[in-house]
Amino acid sequence: MRHFKILIVCCLVSGALALAVRAAVRPEPRELTLIARGMAFYLSGDPTPNPRLIAGRGETLRITLRNEDRGMAHDLAIPSRAGGRKSTPVLRDAGESADLNLRAPEEAGEYVYLCSLHSGMMRGVLEVR
Repeated sequence: MRHFKILIVCCLVSGALALAVRAAVRPEPRELTLIARGMAFYLSGDPTPNPRLIAGRGETLRITLRNEDRGMAHDLAIPSRAGGRKSTPVLRDAGESADLNLRAPEEAGEYVYLCSLHSGMMRGVLEVR
């Protein structure tokens, strides 16, 4: 009986250590930069307006929004299927930037990202694979 108790304690300690190691080695978020310019979003170095962003299920992303429109305010918002949304603060002028940290949904699908101030023109798709 004593050996059984020792075995149980060892299993519990091993499980706790495994969880701690897993938490410690989570990958850093993948970083993307979206540029707000001329009533569209652009990925740095890509001329495609409102590009499709690709993410893995549950992937952690850090999206930096950089406003390059002088005198034009923009933000970045990603509405969820549950009705909420994550968004950056409104960037009021050229040169301002803000980060949006998010975890992609576990469910594959297409999710809209947009500028809540200009949603008719500034919108794209976050595709979760």
